[in-house]
Parts: sequence; structure tokens; C-alpha cells
Amino acid sequence: MITTVTFNPAIDKTAQVPQLIAGGLNRLENVRQDAGGKGINVSKTLKAIGQDSIATGFLAGSAGKFIEDRLDDLGIDHVFVQIEGSTRTNLKVLDAQMNLTELNEAGPMCTKDDLDKLIDQLSDREGILVLCGNTGPGVPKDIYRTLTEKAHASGLQVILDADGGLFKEGIQAHPDIIKPNRFELAQYFGKREEDMDAQTMIELARTFINEGVRLVVISMGIEGSLFVTRDRALQAPALKIPFQSAVGAGDAMVAALAYSLEHEMNLEDTITLAVAMSAGACMTEGTQPADAATVETLKQEVTWKEI
Repeated sequence: MITTVTFNPAIDKTAQVPQLIAGGLNRLENVRQDAGGKGINVSKTLKAIGQDSIATGFLAGSAGKFIEDRLDDLGIDHVFVQIEGSTRTNLKVLDAQMNLTELNEAGPMCTKDDLDKLIDQLSDREGILVLCGNTGPGVPKDIYRTLTEKAHASGLQVILDADGGLFKEGIQAHPDIIKPNRFELAQYFGKREEDMDAQTMIELARTFINEGVRLVVISMGIEGSLFVTRDRALQAPALKIPFQSAVGAGDAMVAALAYSLEHEMNLEDTITLAVAMSAGACMTEGTQPADAATVETLKQEVTWKEI
């Protein structure tokens, strides 16, 4: 079973404007609201290709109820810890050139008791634990390290997709799969992003491999993605698609990685699914995942090369 954890879910409100005018009036078009947060997006994407998961984390207030209702509508199992306050709403605005502006709230305060309830809830999970996204106020920066250590002690496999201090701490517990992007990798190693060519990224990824990580997936936007194991490094170019929005593309790739672990897929099939699902997410509005038929079509277009 795949369990996704979202510490700071959100109602993701996405909209478009012809041109974003700072300090002026912007009339929003094509407004939609979705249940969001990176772990929730992973569960939504898995459901779209027929894979069940359990969504967990923290929810609060009427916004939290909105998210639970949307997950019920989608048929996604969920067991959230209810906390005080109100789950946040994030606004994501795309202009005509598809430049994304995000206005994100901080989210409700989490107490130690709240955190203990969630940790207890996760203690009886089996299979795969997906840890991704930022945390809200009150959550310690070493939480992903703590949960990864506990998960490994219980025999679970862990996928980590985080940045900054959460990644720095979480990587110390050697999760099974990590998915940094080029900027996050450069940030962790104190390098300039423009100096991060493919060979450099592979060498840096192998430092994680040598410490116990099994697979490092590095997303590079329009340049595609790198998949690095102890013995192999493969680069997959981005697909040419009718682009709508990059929102949720990384979460779709994480969903593919979770699916590949669940079904014990080989590296080539993992790459094919990950690239197709990420591209499919870029073809939809908001944080909607691509449907299974679209993913199957896109899989036929995926290529890669050994480096």
C-alpha cells in the first residue's frame, strides 16, 4: 500500500490572466479550486491510473472539510488528523505566456500533540511512504528524517521530495528514492545552478547513492530529467506537448515513482511512466492529473539515453 503524507494541505485555486499587473486590477479567468498539497496531488495522480493509496496529514476547519469531500468524490481513502485553525488556500495565477505566480498562505499551527497523533497513525502502515512538500508552522525541520527512520525500522520504503532544511535533514535517514530538481540539488551542495551540467549532477547524485539511496531522479524542466542509480545514469528529454501548466508535474512524477516501487518495475519502465505522467500533468488545468488513456499514449513517445 502507498501512503502519502501532506503536512500542509491547501485548497489550490488556479486562475489565468492575460497579463499580471502588479499594483493594479487583475480580472481572473478560468478559475478552479482543487484539493491540493503535494502528497494529496500524488494520491490524486495515482487514482487517475487506477492505483489506490491512503492520504494522510493535517486538516483544519471548513477548508479541510472541502478537501475531504473532494477526496471522497474521487474515491481516495484518507485518514487525516484534525487540528485547530483553518487549512490554507493557495492562489496560482498564470499569464498568457504561462508564467506562474503563486500566493501561498502559511497554514495552521501544528502542536506537539498533533504531531504525535500523526506519527502514531503512521506507525502501523505497510509498503511505501511518500513524504513530500513543505510543512506548516510548528512542525520541526527534522520531521522527514524522523519519519524515514521510523518507516525503515518498520520495513517501509520511503520516497522523499522536499527542499531546503527538510531535504537536508531528511536525506540523513537515506530514503529509498529522492526527487530533487536542479536548483534544489545545487542549493544542497552550495553550487550555482548554471554550473550544474548533466555529468556534475550525476556525480552529486552518486554521493546520495553511496550513502544508501537507491534512485535519484533530477527534474530539469524543459531539459527533461535524469535517473541515477549506482550503476546507471539515463537522461530522458521532456516531451513536446500542448502545454497548460507545470503545476503538479513534479507530484505526478513522484506518483509514478511510487507506482513503480509498488509494482517492482525496472528502471526503463519507471522512466517511461514518470516522464509520461509528468508530461500529462502539464497538459491539464490546475492540479488535475492526466487520465490513464493520456498517460498510455504519452508513454509511446518517451525516449532516453545512457550517459
